[in-house]
Amino acid sequence: MAQKRNVWELPLLFLLIIVGLLHLFICPLTKVEESFNLQAVHDILYHRLDFDKYDHLEFPGVVPRTFLGPLFLSTLCSPAMFLTSLLDAPKFYMQLIVRACLGMCVIGALWHMQREVKRQFGSTVAGLFCLICASQFHLMFYSTRTLPNVFALPLVLIAFTFWMAQKFGPFISLSALVIIVFRSELCIFMSLMLLMSLLSRKLRLRKMLYYALPAGILSLSLTVAVDTFFWRKILWPEGQVLCKPPPFFVGFILIYSLLPHKELRFIIYTFPVLSLVAARGCSFILSNYQKSWLYKLGSAVVVGQLLTNAAYSSICLYVSHLNYPGGRGMQELHRLLPATANVFVHIDTYAAETGISRFLEQNENWRYDKREDLSPTSPEMKMYSHLLMETNSTKILQLRDTHQPLAFVEGYSNIAFNMFHFPPISVRLERKTVLMERITDTWQKQPDE
Repeated sequence: MAQKRNVWELPLLFLLIIVGLLHLFICPLTKVEESFNLQAVHDILYHRLDFDKYDHLEFPGVVPRTFLGPLFLSTLCSPAMFLTSLLDAPKFYMQLIVRACLGMCVIGALWHMQREVKRQFGSTVAGLFCLICASQFHLMFYSTRTLPNVFALPLVLIAFTFWMAQKFGPFISLSALVIIVFRSELCIFMSLMLLMSLLSRKLRLRKMLYYALPAGILSLSLTVAVDTFFWRKILWPEGQVLCKPPPFFVGFILIYSLLPHKELRFIIYTFPVLSLVAARGCSFILSNYQKSWLYKLGSAVVVGQLLTNAAYSSICLYVSHLNYPGGRGMQELHRLLPATANVFVHIDTYAAETGISRFLEQNENWRYDKREDLSPTSPEMKMYSHLLMETNSTKILQLRDTHQPLAFVEGYSNIAFNMFHFPPISVRLERKTVLMERITDTWQKQPDE
């Protein structure tokens, strides 16, 4: 029996890795929410000690974020960086490697949790846990995204695993680290587990303080020291959020649903926990398959649920890869123009937020500008050889004397249903970004006017 269990472990691990990488390669571009950490990793890898060139000094974002995650990730990727430099590979390959390394951290934490699940509940529950995690869209999609939530996710999963094993020292230490450094709202989620342990008397208050105080002081000192250096001012990034305490001791998802600016990625930490609960229920149904027709029906539902999840994930993944018109426009710019061309491109806010990162700036001789204080009628627009901007007929018309469309990039618009066609579901596209090229004759005549 033990040998049979071991046979399925490696395929399940490979399944998680393959599905995670599949999401990465189908959707290799990133959105604005991922930009700080991704740009920070880029700057650490490429600019190193030339801090004046770091992106966050020019575009700090609404809320400052910690550099500890990007530092860790850039350290993991540094051997690959050395190799790609020797091979003179495009910078975009490093973006894929950076995201893949983050994804492997998440999958490694999931696998660590799976082992504890197997120890406590058996190999069937552990196997179903892996299948449910692999078949759901959001967990796999976000696993390679350089969001603060995803940087926190592996630590949360490892901490939860220690909590399951009743190893409260590592659990409290990791909880302090992830709350103080990465995501302050996790104090809701982690405190619920801590409260359960205190109320069940598995953990004493004195022992909790014994672990919490040193871990909290060390984590705070670490983030303040590192982030004060990179941000050039005394700073505790998560402290700016932690000083606004959320309500405690109600369900994490229920509480978070009351907060503004909520997305599924903010509760992504609960997905593996809910997957574990679902795996236990599915295991119970499958193990009683022979007992009655009701369990047979339930077993069919379990299998159908996994297949439905996989089908839904495939549709979502296909639609998602159409949501990065800015990044695709940047790739189109490099495809259409020779590397020797004299290019000075302006990237507007919409394009910058929909797929563009510094890893896509592949030509060292070209100039890339993301100034946000320009309008189509500004005289400064004439100095740009190319414009990558949102498709807006009014703006294109305003630029008709200096620039003309070179290429349009389509993106996701909506989903249409038509029962008389096969397949009955189709994805509608529309022009999202446009690549504008300066009109040479107009530019050359400008000094005579």
